Amino acid sequence: MDEFRRLGAAVVAVSMSPPEGLARYLSDRPMPIPIFADPERKLYATLGLGRTSWGRLIRPGVVWRYLRMIARGGKVRAVPTGEDALQLGGDFLVREDRQVLWAHRSASPTDRPTVENLLQVVRETIDSRPGPA
Repeated sequence: MDEFRRLGAAVVAVSMSPPEGLARYLSDRPMPIPIFADPERKLYATLGLGRTSWGRLIRPGVVWRYLRMIARGGKVRAVPTGEDALQLGGDFLVREDRQVLWAHRSASPTDRPTVENLLQVVRETIDSRPGPA
């Protein structure tokens, strides 16, 4: 996260969990970034984030990722009541005035850019900004 801060970018996350559920989750798994609750998924809809199907959710690549996580001591949690296991996520670079500068809408649960990819997007965006007039 330090590199994002150095570049002048703030990293935040949005969860479809209700505030109480998100608080419980974060009490067990503290995160170094702010995470906002959006249980009605209004931001998901505004950003055009779709849903997957059960067939795509249980593809071998997704199952393999969970098996590796379990092998490393991770735990798979049940989908909490009120959440949508089929909701896809995304990664966005958004200006303070809410203008979306870059978007990656996940096509599957494992379709996410790496941290290095995201840093590169931030660097390129900073490099392409017009200088002072």
